[in-house]
Amino acid sequence: MKHEPAGNGVTMDHEQDARAKHRNKAVLDASTRTTHELRASDSPRDERYRSDDPDVDVLWRALCEVADPELPVSLVDLGLIRAMRRDGDAVHVDVTFTASACPCMEFIILDIRERLMQEDGVGSVTVLDVWDPPWHNDDMTAHARALLKSFGVAA
Repeated sequence: MKHEPAGNGVTMDHEQDARAKHRNKAVLDASTRTTHELRASDSPRDERYRSDDPDVDVLWRALCEVADPELPVSLVDLGLIRAMRRDGDAVHVDVTFTASACPCMEFIILDIRERLMQEDGVGSVTVLDVWDPPWHNDDMTAHARALLKSFGVAA
């Protein structure tokens, strides 16, 4: 059985989906960090990545729990999530990537959709790749910079 296409038209099968579900846990278990450090309630909220609409803000908080596949830092803290909108039970997410040839694009899109579908009242998630403006390290939060520095990564 195939899943419906992600934002970029890629269709994931059950085996790929299962690998993606466990990838974030494996990345975090391999490091000295735990998923607890990625919880939205634990990281300071950057004003750029929140909403005054409580129905949308809960979705921002949910995505704070989704780590980049290569770094144990949330997609939100990295500044990859550009915008989020909710129209009834449909959620629309604008995401950018650090490079157009990012090998993890499909996994990131799948992780976004999977996490948001766990939220009450969400019936569908559409993820749109956006490239304007291009990602820049200034898009990262102070929390992301601190986490990366703790791993010896300059940001």
